[in-house]
Amino acid sequence: MNIQKVPISKLQLWNKNPRNIKTKDFERLKRQILELGVYKPMIAYAENGGYTVIGGNMRLRALKDLGIQEVEISVVTPKTEAEKIKIALSDNDRAGEYEEDKLAELVYPFIEEINLEDYKVDLGKGYDLSEVIEFFGPDGKDFEDAMGGLPDGDRAPFQQITFTLHDDQVEQVKQAMNIALKIGNFEGLENQNKNGNSIAFICETFVTEHGQS
Repeated sequence: MNIQKVPISKLQLWNKNPRNIKTKDFERLKRQILELGVYKPMIAYAENGGYTVIGGNMRLRALKDLGIQEVEISVVTPKTEAEKIKIALSDNDRAGEYEEDKLAELVYPFIEEINLEDYKVDLGKGYDLSEVIEFFGPDGKDFEDAMGGLPDGDRAPFQQITFTLHDDQVEQVKQAMNIALKIGNFEGLENQNKNGNSIAFICETFVTEHGQS
């Protein structure tokens, strides 16, 4: 492992980095750095007399914003563009997952010492890269649906609603949507999103059969 301490002015963001960060999360990241310091080197490769960061772009932005002058980096030597991508993906790979009850038991005794608003944890499902390409790639069979299926121009009167499902519920929901798509009549509807139409049909059928509360 080649760890070097370098002036932050020698580091540049990777212009192909596919990750972004919301403003409130960026501020959280800066608060964490101020409290805990910089304990993890960024991953970078030498380029044009400096270094391009392929692991830790959000941290680099935060460090520059905080006025940090010198940082540690782990220098790698990717031989191809594909290898750069693999290193970046590996750095952010979700190999493990939290056990919710154990996480709560770990944190609870110290809730007076930890600002809970400063930390987020991901309890959702990780997706294989193949699934991302299947749904979001230019040749994805459900590309328009995956992107929301909203028409060009103004999005009104359309709305997007996001649900979180347990793994055990996903298959049932998929089956219900497939049935709805087969038996529902969607002719003349302005909404072109088939998933949205199927969910609306399921809800309409449920309300018709069971009445509104």
